[in-house]
Amino acid sequence: MKRKSLAALVMAAVIFASCKEEEKSPEITLEKDSVTLTSGGEFLVNATSDYDLTFKSEDEYHAKVDEKGLVTAKYIGETNIVVSNSENSKKVKITVEPEYDICEDLCPYLGKTKSQILSKFGDNDISNNEKYITYEDYTSYVHYLTFRIENDVVIGIAISVNKSYWSILEGYLKERYVFAGKNDGIDVIYKYFDNTDEAKIKTMILVTGYDDTYLAVTYHPYKSSK
Repeated sequence: MKRKSLAALVMAAVIFASCKEEEKSPEITLEKDSVTLTSGGEFLVNATSDYDLTFKSEDEYHAKVDEKGLVTAKYIGETNIVVSNSENSKKVKITVEPEYDICEDLCPYLGKTKSQILSKFGDNDISNNEKYITYEDYTSYVHYLTFRIENDVVIGIAISVNKSYWSILEGYLKERYVFAGKNDGIDVIYKYFDNTDEAKIKTMILVTGYDDTYLAVTYHPYKSSK
């Protein structure tokens, strides 16, 4: 009987030790919790865990991620990659910075008031027109920057860029906006949207021939084709 009891105790001890060894930690360890990329750049999330991991982008407009944690930067902005197991989750902040920077993103100024524009860009308006605010030589790439005003609110924006800067302008647009094709109905070179999800699109951007020297990039409030 004593031998049987001893064997049982030994077996119980082995089973207990085995269970202790199999206990898993819910922790997720990240090599980096933030990274900066340019559009099209890639980054592999290096994460370890006792549990299987999944990866998800909070906003695929700015960056997408595959099942192995490979992140591909898309459009300028910020998002988080959520790294999860069945017990826990952590985030990796992805910042997509511009490679081409002819001027700031002008989309947020649609809907602003005239006084807000003058306060932001200055009172050196050369238009002498109640319906427009125009700045000359706004940046080294932008010859004219114009805001169209209606009822004291910006309803349209335009910049003119020398055609010799087309490759820079094209890079600037493609790393910020979604290329939506060519509109043959009017003299449009390119058409862009500021999101891939139609429900989230606020602005349509058109590039047209201005004259023999300049291209015009115009920003319009988006209206669904529906």
